[in-house]
Amino acid sequence: MVSKHNILERYYKEVWERGNLDAIDTYFNLVADTNRIVDDAGIIPSEIREWVSIIRSFVTNINVRIVKSVEEGDWISTYLEINCQRIDNGAAVHVYQQIMMRFVGDQKIESYPQFDFLRFFEQIGQLPENTFELLMGGARLK
Repeated sequence: MVSKHNILERYYKEVWERGNLDAIDTYFNLVADTNRIVDDAGIIPSEIREWVSIIRSFVTNINVRIVKSVEEGDWISTYLEINCQRIDNGAAVHVYQQIMMRFVGDQKIESYPQFDFLRFFEQIGQLPENTFELLMGGARLK
């Protein structure tokens, strides 16, 4: 059996780096088990397709590196480093994502991602630099 780590490496290469959104469905089996951590809160393939499309509309040359993954039973928890370039000016973008997933066989049945949107939107010019620091200091974004 292929490790969950290897499945995720293939998934990120195929979907995120190559942009093959049609491959998303092959990595999920949402009917295998309905006993989820949070009912109706998991990510579903159609949402991932839309999310990856939006991300790819801002950046190109995406490279996803699994920094660390921990597998326990049906679960894997992974810390990812994502390097890419802005489409509009070629500037480097560097963000992180943490994700926890549960598998049945070689398919995901639950997925709980935490993506560093604040840093991402700062780096693509959609938020002011140092937005986090500004917000912590009491500034309001309008």
